[in-house]
Amino acid sequence: MSKSKDKSNSVTYETATGEIEFTLRSDMMFHYVMQNSKTALTGLVCALKGLSPDDVQDIIVENPIDLNSAGKETIMDIKLTLNSSEILNIELQVYPDKYWISRSILYLCRAYDNIGSGDNYSLIKPTTLFCITDLGLIPKAPKEFYAKYRLTNLKNHHLYTDKFGINVLQLNHTDLATEEDISNNLVYWANLFKATTWEEFKKLAKNHPDIEEVGNMIFELNYDNQAKEILEGQRRYREQMNSQYTAGYTDAEEKYETVIAEKDNMLSEKDATIAQKDDMLSEKDATIAEKDGLLSKKDATIAEKDGLLSEKDATIANKDSEITKLRAELEKYKNMNM
Repeated sequence: MSKSKDKSNSVTYETATGEIEFTLRSDMMFHYVMQNSKTALTGLVCALKGLSPDDVQDIIVENPIDLNSAGKETIMDIKLTLNSSEILNIELQVYPDKYWISRSILYLCRAYDNIGSGDNYSLIKPTTLFCITDLGLIPKAPKEFYAKYRLTNLKNHHLYTDKFGINVLQLNHTDLATEEDISNNLVYWANLFKATTWEEFKKLAKNHPDIEEVGNMIFELNYDNQAKEILEGQRRYREQMNSQYTAGYTDAEEKYETVIAEKDNMLSEKDATIAQKDDMLSEKDATIAEKDGLLSKKDATIAEKDGLLSEKDATIANKDSEITKLRAELEKYKNMNM
């Protein structure tokens, strides 16, 4: 990398002031620093895993980058092998990603597939994906500083395995850190990532030689013309991709809203038609009910007339009976007089 001959000759990490243009939250800066400072990388891994530095016998960056040949589209997650027995992926997520959950699971599964064809399954190394972010990547998740996700039984929460998981360090929730998080230096590292000025960074790096080394690297890249071009190109590429993603998502959302609005209008028209038909049915029901009432009245009138006719028939029958009796008596008298 070529050195700038202006400000970098008169200013050093110890004397630098003001804003840090490319901080540890620049994923290429983060990758470069961690692959070149084993002490800093060990410190971060120990904080994320709750280990002592003495527990780290060996740590290898499996995907180092070369700034001189790095493309702006370079994937910036860091893949590590810890103590030759465990796979770690550390990823900075500084841009919104609607599909981060799906992507993170895919990355984790790919990293977990770490044996060759025909190898014994006992050789599979435990794998963890660590995400460092200040974004709300998990919808509706409770606010938490350091979340650990594992496969568990939904009923009794029995752990299926601890060899496969995702940890999320939420930089904007340091106020929710536990005593364990603090003692593991997670809050310290979160503050390093959040430091945006040299004053903030130097205050945190004081009496930490490993972090002073990090500060020197950050300073070097911020004042190296070639490195700055690479970092700026990568930042613009990420911002462009994020803008295109946001625009595409917005366009899709607008089209979706249009389709929904059209469907809502169609449903409203159908509802209006159904309501109109319901009114017509109600009118028909009322007409039928009215006719039923009239028929009931007619039936009552007919029944009443039938009753009167029955009474008349009974009266006529009585009279016919009396006439028959009278005629019989008259006939009897006639025969007696003869």
